[in-house]
Amino acid sequence: MPMFKTPARIPHSWLGALALAGLSQITGAVSAAQRTVYAGELQGAGEVVMELDSATAPNGQLSGRYFYPKRGVDIPLKGTDQALLEPKPYWEAAKAGNAAGAQADAAATWQGTRDEQGYRGVWTDARTGKQRNFTLKRVAQYETGAQANDGGIDDDADINATRAPYEALKLAGHAVPVGPDVGSAKVAYRMWQDPRTKFSYPRLSRHPDAQVLARVNHLLEQRHWRMSHAALACLASAYTSGSPSAGTLGNYDEETIAVPWLSSALMTVTEAGSLDCGGAHPNNHFDPYTLDLLRGEYLDWNRIFDAYAPGDAASRPPSAALRDLVSQVQKSLAARDEAGMTEDRSQEGCWELWPGYLALGAATPGALSLSVSGVGHASGVCLGTQAQVPFQDLKAYLKPGGQAYLVTD
Repeated sequence: MPMFKTPARIPHSWLGALALAGLSQITGAVSAAQRTVYAGELQGAGEVVMELDSATAPNGQLSGRYFYPKRGVDIPLKGTDQALLEPKPYWEAAKAGNAAGAQADAAATWQGTRDEQGYRGVWTDARTGKQRNFTLKRVAQYETGAQANDGGIDDDADINATRAPYEALKLAGHAVPVGPDVGSAKVAYRMWQDPRTKFSYPRLSRHPDAQVLARVNHLLEQRHWRMSHAALACLASAYTSGSPSAGTLGNYDEETIAVPWLSSALMTVTEAGSLDCGGAHPNNHFDPYTLDLLRGEYLDWNRIFDAYAPGDAASRPPSAALRDLVSQVQKSLAARDEAGMTEDRSQEGCWELWPGYLALGAATPGALSLSVSGVGHASGVCLGTQAQVPFQDLKAYLKPGGQAYLVTD
């Protein structure tokens, strides 16, 4: 497990996002890898966004999904151009004793016509026979195979109206500010929350450089969107999985997001919790990352001191300087353990996980934080910040220009 983990690359109304997607995206030859995105009104039910295969398979089959923006939960679709079946939730189909996806398990049917302008027809509730007209406009088309590993979401690329229009429409414009500004007259942040996923995430509300503020907020928004996407995907798994956690937010609503340090030069954010949407163990985690507020990007710690060897940022080993610093901290923590001074006995020996599971950050009142991050389930008790080194104790390690990052205002 590398010490240095490059953070994953991560508001306007959803109608505004439609304009960004643009009809210009509906160009080029149609292929099996292409998806077409529609948006419009389902009579009496409100706005919907739908994504369908741009072309039917050789056997005439068609697949897709849709969501109501107010909920953001994908509902799968499968059938033909003339009749798309919307399934019942997995538990409901299982309770009825039917095979999932069969005609008898359909909750509703979409029957209509697709053309260059859009998709329109009649939605029918399979249980009551109630019908609603729908009129959806064609708003985007994109290649899923080029960048997507999960519904248009690439690990390194932005979620936006060009690369992932369906997901951008799902996520844009829902988060709203909650709570007060936190910080100083010079630099501050405020938490934002998407009411559908319930957890809060920070955005800068003040910074002396407007361009830096905009770039950093874009990174923060992308991280917020990715977490919201995962939470909504867990809700949507109610249609595909019988897991006890299917149809929940996967504990994202209990995620703890904190800002242990903010100055005009650095911002450290921590993401911690126990995420669970199925699997042998929950994802117990503590993930800190630091933003460079002088440049408006993720921080390269080598700008402050020689922390890592040259090479790929995701796997480069710690430098001799960082190993020396960590060794000094480990000796201090070992002495505390031996003297019985460690307040939480479960934390004794956690420092032995360094440097393999070390993550750097900054913390109040002005210190380099050393945390355990990325360990497996068995060592989860060690997750979190284990030690701090005051900024003034780093002077012997600083590179030229490094002091500029260790300001406290």
